[in-house]
Amino acid sequence: MNHILILVAVLARLIPHPVNVTPVGAVALVGGAKLSKLWRWTTPFIALVLSDFLLGIFFDVKPWSLVTPFIYASFAISIFLGGFISGSNRYLKLGMLSVVGSLQFFVISNLGVWMEGMLYTKTLEGLFQCYLMALPFLKNQLLGDLCWSFGLFTIIERSQVWIQKRSLSPC
Repeated sequence: MNHILILVAVLARLIPHPVNVTPVGAVALVGGAKLSKLWRWTTPFIALVLSDFLLGIFFDVKPWSLVTPFIYASFAISIFLGGFISGSNRYLKLGMLSVVGSLQFFVISNLGVWMEGMLYTKTLEGLFQCYLMALPFLKNQLLGDLCWSFGLFTIIERSQVWIQKRSLSPC
């Protein structure tokens, strides 16, 4: 399952898409809920490093910058949040934590953009300007994270049920 999530996350970042509408946040959140302890922490980061590298090669995008640790830290938080998605209200939790994941990504990644100091002055006014200018990206982030999270979570849950039924049925 983790290999498929990596492939989906990498390919979705490489093909044309609306800005911030990728499955990486969803892979982190859903991976935190559905993957084993080792794979929940490695899958999103393998996808990020690989897709960052490929974006650098194929699209001449600078793959890593001073903002990268903020972005990666934000995805680590989403993995942690995914650990709270279980039980009878798991789809409600998934929706709420997907929104929380989007919001914390917005706050942390844009803090990194501001701290980098290339686009905004390192003043409170510059920080406010940074967040204000990033608001249009937040809408896409929320939409992308919600759609990808519900889609991936549902596919994984249904696949697990199908596999379990097949393993229990006599040959």
